[in-house]
Amino acid sequence: MAKKVLSIEIGQQVTKAVVIDFLKKNPHVYNAFSFDTPEGVMEDGYVKDKDRMAQLLREQMKDNGVKEKEVVFSIASSKIASREVTVPYVPEKNLDNLINATAQDYFPVNMDEYTLAYNVLETVKEKDKKSLKLLLLAAPDSLIQNYYSLADLMGVRVESIDYYGNGSMQVLQKHIGSGYSVCVQIGSLNTMVSVLKENQQIMQRTIPYGTNTIIETMLAHPALECRDETDAMEMLCRENVVYSTLDYEDETVRGTRISEDQWKRSGQSREARKAVTDAVGGILLSVIRVVDYFGSRYPDCQLGYIYITGMGVKIRGLDTLFEREMDLPVRKLEKLTNITFSRGFARSLQDQTEYIAAIGAAIEPVGFSLKELKNKQGRAASMRTVKIILAGSVVVAVALVAVGWFRLVGANKENENLKMEKQSLQSINQVYTANEQATKKFEDAAALHVATSTKNQNLVALIEQLQKKLPKQMQVSTLQSTEDKVTLTITTKTKISVAKMLVEFEGIDLLTNVNVASITGEDNDGKVGKYTFSVTADYTQLPTKEEKDVSLDEADTTTTDTTQTAQ
Repeated sequence: MAKKVLSIEIGQQVTKAVVIDFLKKNPHVYNAFSFDTPEGVMEDGYVKDKDRMAQLLREQMKDNGVKEKEVVFSIASSKIASREVTVPYVPEKNLDNLINATAQDYFPVNMDEYTLAYNVLETVKEKDKKSLKLLLLAAPDSLIQNYYSLADLMGVRVESIDYYGNGSMQVLQKHIGSGYSVCVQIGSLNTMVSVLKENQQIMQRTIPYGTNTIIETMLAHPALECRDETDAMEMLCRENVVYSTLDYEDETVRGTRISEDQWKRSGQSREARKAVTDAVGGILLSVIRVVDYFGSRYPDCQLGYIYITGMGVKIRGLDTLFEREMDLPVRKLEKLTNITFSRGFARSLQDQTEYIAAIGAAIEPVGFSLKELKNKQGRAASMRTVKIILAGSVVVAVALVAVGWFRLVGANKENENLKMEKQSLQSINQVYTANEQATKKFEDAAALHVATSTKNQNLVALIEQLQKKLPKQMQVSTLQSTEDKVTLTITTKTKISVAKMLVEFEGIDLLTNVNVASITGEDNDGKVGKYTFSVTADYTQLPTKEEKDVSLDEADTTTTDTTQTAQ
């Protein structure tokens, strides 16, 4: 029978806990409970009032009949640094030593004050070379100690400590279909964007915006008549206050709170709805940037679906907005598969998905622990190793004496063979000299090509890219090009399309340092019907095929050097 633990996620607003099988791929959830986190108790992952939180957790455990004394904590904090790194393949028993030796290369902090943890994402095989792709994490010692102190006040023992992003990934990867997909987990304070391929995580990024940003926007508009945060969230779930595009092109959908006549007559209501859409658009544009970055790193990988989960999955119309703006099919996670729930807990979708981080923390945690515990375990293992070595050294010494003479004879023979091989390879000097001469000729030819190139030769290519990237409601009235800069005068109907344009311009290879100095609106009967702005950018030219080949060779050399020295 699998070991059961109490897995706890203490959020800024809500604390969630589950009684679950530990270290089991398809676990069973026996019990679950949640309660509001008192204001001021949590600050960026730290439990500031440990006595009060410990008392609340003890009371909740008693009220829900939880008797488990081993706990797993899931921590969400900006103080935890994460890196996706690739290291040379080594046996699992040697991986800790390799990570500790190279950690300073990935985290520019004093590692004496941080605790390391990692999770193996995949084993990469390229020709005859194997490597490991890891999710490497560094958490302040004070943060880890904070949760061990909380456990002591609760009267329980820490079984493991996990990172919020890892726990979510452990659950979500079981719900993704074949091919490459994007999972957008919209929480209250931030949004986790993960690119997955079946059961492997390829990339993960955190966006510092969540549903709280949307709720604050709603509370700022009296026309929506939201009394508090709970009322605003209920309205988001019940009524469609989010437009289906960032250009506000869809028809207004009437809900139960505001009548159809009110929506049509009230300009304030329409402006409030645009503001809410812009708040959602802030999250959407950040997700688009992550997807674009993935496309630049993996140009041959085609994304299939966008999966939305977390608190944002409840927002009505959000999935339609994502689908239309990203031009990818969107799916909502309907239920958690490969995880069974006790009959009393198998309720609605929102109940299950809200416990994702706590459930995943028990499946395969990254395993943060106190350095004192690691050192104590290491010393115990070292003593066992010393005893084994002392016992075996006697046998080894006798064997070495017996075979020493034979090894000496073999070494002398090998020495003679190496001398003969060295003599036979003298001709390699001629090959080296010829290679040096050919390299010099190539460099001279490349320098001549650069000296005779002009940036204006790619003007036609720039115009073609502008035609593809500019939003459909924008019109370019003038385009001025010099040797170094490009200036465009553009008109548009909405301000949000300017932000969308800047995102699209990141994909134009010929433009860098894109800047919009100011935006002016044309006032028509008290309303702004058209915006005019100027865009300036540095004008570069795309490298030739030969230059690309040179850049790729240099990148390969740099990657190899970094892997051998840093990783």
